[in-house]
Amino acid sequence: MKEKLVIAEVAMEIAYHSDLLNQIVKRYGANLARACAMSSSVGGIGPLLKERIIAQAELGVEVIGISLLYENVWIQGFQKWGQIYIEKKKVGSYLKEFLEKCDFKLNLEMPDSTQIEINVWKTPLGKGVVFYLEMPEIASVIYPGPEDAPPSEKNVGEWIENQKLKQSWLIGRGALALLKALNKKPSFIIQSETPTFFANHSLVMDPFQKDPFFQETKTIFNDHTPLEYAHPVWNEPQIVKARIDPLLAHDPQYWNKNSKTIDVTRLLIGVSAGVYGVSKKHAEVMKNMVSLKGFENKINYITNGIRIKDWQDPDYALAHVKSDDHLIALKEKKKQELIDWAWKRYGLWYSWKKDVKDKCFVLWTRRITSYKRFDVLDRLLKNPELKRRFLQTEIVVLVGGRIHQNDNLSQHVIFNLLDLVTRDPELKNRVVILDNYNIWEAPNLFHGVDATIMLADDGREASATGFMKAQVNGAMVIASRDGAVPESVYFSEKEGHLPNGFEVPYMNGEPQPQGLMDAFESLDKVYKNPKVRAGMIRASFDAHKQVSIERTAKEMIELLVQVISDVQVEK
Repeated sequence: MKEKLVIAEVAMEIAYHSDLLNQIVKRYGANLARACAMSSSVGGIGPLLKERIIAQAELGVEVIGISLLYENVWIQGFQKWGQIYIEKKKVGSYLKEFLEKCDFKLNLEMPDSTQIEINVWKTPLGKGVVFYLEMPEIASVIYPGPEDAPPSEKNVGEWIENQKLKQSWLIGRGALALLKALNKKPSFIIQSETPTFFANHSLVMDPFQKDPFFQETKTIFNDHTPLEYAHPVWNEPQIVKARIDPLLAHDPQYWNKNSKTIDVTRLLIGVSAGVYGVSKKHAEVMKNMVSLKGFENKINYITNGIRIKDWQDPDYALAHVKSDDHLIALKEKKKQELIDWAWKRYGLWYSWKKDVKDKCFVLWTRRITSYKRFDVLDRLLKNPELKRRFLQTEIVVLVGGRIHQNDNLSQHVIFNLLDLVTRDPELKNRVVILDNYNIWEAPNLFHGVDATIMLADDGREASATGFMKAQVNGAMVIASRDGAVPESVYFSEKEGHLPNGFEVPYMNGEPQPQGLMDAFESLDKVYKNPKVRAGMIRASFDAHKQVSIERTAKEMIELLVQVISDVQVEK
């Protein structure tokens, strides 16, 4: 291509760079840095977008990231008796001390025709740049729930719906306003998940719809989850409130005449120049969704990756040339560093370091939600026979993740697990609950673990990248065959690769405690066999090309170039 691509990555969350967070540590301490890191990174999308922007820019593409500046964040704390609670903390005013304020403001017409004024902040991200739109009344907290509603609000459900619409409009229409203010005509706007709906200029009846500035811009819809909450269905009043062009909304290929609704994902896919999921299996799940019938051939996939430089301990760079003995010695050294760090960071008891020194460390850190199946560990430990077998292994499990303030089921799961561990002296050293898992501190965990866990109900995980972060640090993977797992985790040599993981098989589409216990015992056996252990460590390191964000970025550029080619052929 002769012209340089200009890509706008639009997302509800784009994680802050560690350099910025380290500056916050120097001025205000680690607690605030954790909170700031969590404010723009609820699940995997925040870190992914940050690393994807850097990788694309390194390929010579001009990349502009656009997200929201959130005023508050929900964080976790521990009660005196050991239980976790969550509380809202202000972070916006602190973040602005470390972001650069732009010398212009945006004026934006909202769905109800009111006008708002938006402050714009920016920060470099490698060779790219990310802009954060500030409107505290709207972007108070990411993905608001009932706990975020004003105390005087009588109709909380309606407030949540309106607030989510405003946030979606702010990120979508705000992105278009920003690009015009910057005079940057994007070749592509990448829309991550349906909340960025309004970043497609053609969908809404407002001045952007026919604006010649975006005449040549092509939109790409990047789906990140097959879960129902991310694929809303809007009725006629919602369509009108969102100012969606009725010619599009009532087009027979989108409009459900029986329910008198539109599936938002179906509409986005239909009008987008390109569509992709974030793993091979995720794309197959999308193609089999009844709501997307007829668009199967339009759905591609580009598997997520990670920026190895951000996640791999530098001491592992030459791991491939080390002998088995030296490789295991290096892993043990890094594990001891992890134990020392975790002991200080999480305020663990005095004897813990000594008691777990020679154990096999397994990390299970994910966004805590029902389909990611943290309850499997809880059920395992409550089963007397499975608990007995677990205690016979040398395994220590570190468990942590984000809890959404409105997800009562997930809170129940983690609270139950914490109660169990706190009250059972046999489990005290063997299962440790970590608070406030965040992108800034996470590398410390991955550098030293022996294995990680990735479980999900069949077809519910789009990709997952936590296990990739473990693989580039030589850790083995305990997993079910979902998301991107089948693309870099191998459970036997029959798959054409040396094994680097242990399977937790599905039973009626769900992982079971028995399967997890079997995997724990297989890991324990390998851990005690230096030759086999070294082989699996090497096999994990060998996944580095597949899990690299550089591969992801290259495949993205290839897809975009193909889209341009297809459009030219159509013309």
